[in-house]
Amino acid sequence: MGKKKNKKKRLGIILLLLLFLIGLVLFLYPFISRIFINKKVDENIQNLKDDLNRIINESIENGDLNIEDLPLDEEGRPAPYERIKYDIEEEESQPYLDDLYQYMRRRNRELFESSQSQLDSQESYKYPEFDLKSYGLNTESIGTLEISRLGLKLPVFLGANDYNLTAGCGHLTYTTYPIGGYNTNCVIAVHRGLGGSDFLRYVEKLESGDVVRVQNYWYTLEYKVVDHVIVDPDEVDSVLIQPGKDMLTLYTCHPYGINNRRYLVYCERVIK
Repeated sequence: MGKKKNKKKRLGIILLLLLFLIGLVLFLYPFISRIFINKKVDENIQNLKDDLNRIINESIENGDLNIEDLPLDEEGRPAPYERIKYDIEEEESQPYLDDLYQYMRRRNRELFESSQSQLDSQESYKYPEFDLKSYGLNTESIGTLEISRLGLKLPVFLGANDYNLTAGCGHLTYTTYPIGGYNTNCVIAVHRGLGGSDFLRYVEKLESGDVVRVQNYWYTLEYKVVDHVIVDPDEVDSVLIQPGKDMLTLYTCHPYGINNRRYLVYCERVIK
């Protein structure tokens, strides 16, 4: 009898230890997950900066880019992409990655002229139209999204698919590329919280007038929040270009934890 009691006691202790460990893992998961996600986000932003530094230095050495009056990053390196562009007119050309810039300009015009006919379902915006490597880039992101009100800075990837949205945010394919200009609406999807990281968890805190910044390879664009709407996932019309406007639309799930609808934040370009 004594042996049976001891055996049951040991099994009970083991079971309690297992339950304790399972509880500890569940408790720690959000904190550990947040560390890994934030590390991944920071690495992608750094990869973007490293790639741009390489390309900018090559442009300076070739005499294509004048170093005078260029903004500098926190390490004192030339960073033209940190210049805020308040003129709504598109620039004719760029001193580096001009082939990519011209492609984006052309596609933005085509998207407006075609009424974004290819944007016809949730599946259509998930995968990119082209590969950045074909333009000499090693980075997988086309810029960054920054929202001071929410303490948020994320890399922006081409395509709003699950893989991209776990590492930052995704540009909806067949919406405007983030270079600004009349008749544009760049739509960026962001998770409503992810594995302990907030991302757009508190999107409802955004108010009219709050500034949202998008940084591309060449300059930074500022937008101000003007409105928000709640729509069904298949309401494609809600993210289309509005003629004459230069817009940015944030796209996330709603309500938090249920995610059967979409919360859209409309922003319009700051012009001086």
